[in-house]
Amino acid sequence: MTLPNFLVIGAAKGGTTSLHHYLRQHPEVYLTPVKETNFFWSEAREEGRQTVQTLAGYERLFADARAAKAIGEVSPRYLNSAGAAERIRQTLPDVRLVVSLRHPAERAWSDYLGRLRILRESRPFDEAVQPGEPCLEWGFYFPRLQRYFDRFPRGQIHVILHDDLTRDTDAVLRGFFTFLGVDARVPIDTSTRHNAAALPHSRWLNAVLWNSILVAEHAVPRRWRGSGIAAAVLEKTYRRAPKLPAGVRARLCALYRDDILATSELIGRDLTRWLT
Repeated sequence: MTLPNFLVIGAAKGGTTSLHHYLRQHPEVYLTPVKETNFFWSEAREEGRQTVQTLAGYERLFADARAAKAIGEVSPRYLNSAGAAERIRQTLPDVRLVVSLRHPAERAWSDYLGRLRILRESRPFDEAVQPGEPCLEWGFYFPRLQRYFDRFPRGQIHVILHDDLTRDTDAVLRGFFTFLGVDARVPIDTSTRHNAAALPHSRWLNAVLWNSILVAEHAVPRRWRGSGIAAAVLEKTYRRAPKLPAGVRARLCALYRDDILATSELIGRDLTRWLT
C-alpha cells in the first residue's frame, strides 16, 4: 500500500499553490497530480470537492510514486476541517505535516480576492469578513493548529511563515526539504509566484473563462492537471490587486490579536509583526 508520508495542510492563501509547484520540481518528491484531493476533509463531500472518497481510491493517487523518498499531497483545507486531524491521525499516524501561515489580515484579503476571481464571492469585503464567514474565521489559526498539536508529536509538524517564504524562498525550501528527508541542495525554479492576489480586468470575461474551465477540467488527462496551464491563461486577464486599506487592516489586526499571541506561543515563533 502506497500512502503519503507528508501532507501540506494549509493555510488557505498561505502560499500553498507555490509550494505545490516547487515540490513538483524535486526529483525525490512525489505529489498527486491534482492539488487538493481533500480526502481527509469529509465536509468537502457536501461541496463535491473530494477527488476520492475511499482509502483504496486515495491510495491509487500515489500509485506512480515508485521510489520517491517524500510522497505527499497539498490540501490546505485540512487545517480548517474540524475532523481532518483525527482522521489523518488514524490513517497516517507517522505522517509529517507542513503548514504555511500568513498574516491573518493579509490572508483574509487575499482569500476574498481569490473568491471574487473564482466566482464564489460578489459581496463587498466588509460583508465577507463578518463573524462566521470563512474569509475571517480561517485566519484564527490557534484552535485549528491545536487540533494537530494535540494529536501529533511536535517533531512531525513543520511551520512555514509566508513572510519568510516570500522574502527568502530558497532558504524556506531548504528547511522544508530537510524536514522531508530529501536533498535540500536541489535547485528549484522559484521565479514565479503562483496564485498571487489579483483581480480580473473584466468580470464578464472572467466568468466565461472560469465556467469554461470548470466544464473542461474533467476531460483533461490527469497528468496535465496541476500543471499551471489554466492559471497561466487566466493570469493574462488579471490586473494587480489593490492593497488592503489601512483602516480595514487595523480593524482586522485588533480582531486577530489574541489569536496571534496564542499562535505565537504554540508554534514558538515571534509573530509580533502580525499585530499591525
